[in-house]
Amino acid sequence: MSHKILVIDDEPDVIKYLVSVLSDNGYDVIFATNGENGFQMAKEESPDLICLDIMMPRQSGMSIYRQIREDSITKNIPVIILTGIEKSDSFNFREWVGDTKIPPPEQFLEKPIQVEGFLKSVAGTISAKKAETQ
Repeated sequence: MSHKILVIDDEPDVIKYLVSVLSDNGYDVIFATNGENGFQMAKEESPDLICLDIMMPRQSGMSIYRQIREDSITKNIPVIILTGIEKSDSFNFREWVGDTKIPPPEQFLEKPIQVEGFLKSVAGTISAKKAETQ
């Protein structure tokens, strides 16, 4: 069974690249170019994983992340945050989301992605979630 991944990013080139990398490695990929559509797709499609950009117009990725975690339908979908604005080793989730009731994302990765590391993170995150629910 192929795993479904939702990519939410406002940059067409990034979406095209991530869809290509993930599809070429056996994943079913759906995407949204803004947070509103992405959140709706997460609710309707129940992906195995969400790859979410932080910086987007109209609604930030962190705002969408908060919605995902607060919604009963989407709260257990694992999320990998992708961004070019912070280094992964200095990312302080609580500075972005002060609410201590909201858990941090499963992974935080820098753009541009390193394909091999990205694919390991994707597979590991999906496997960990699967093991957790069994």
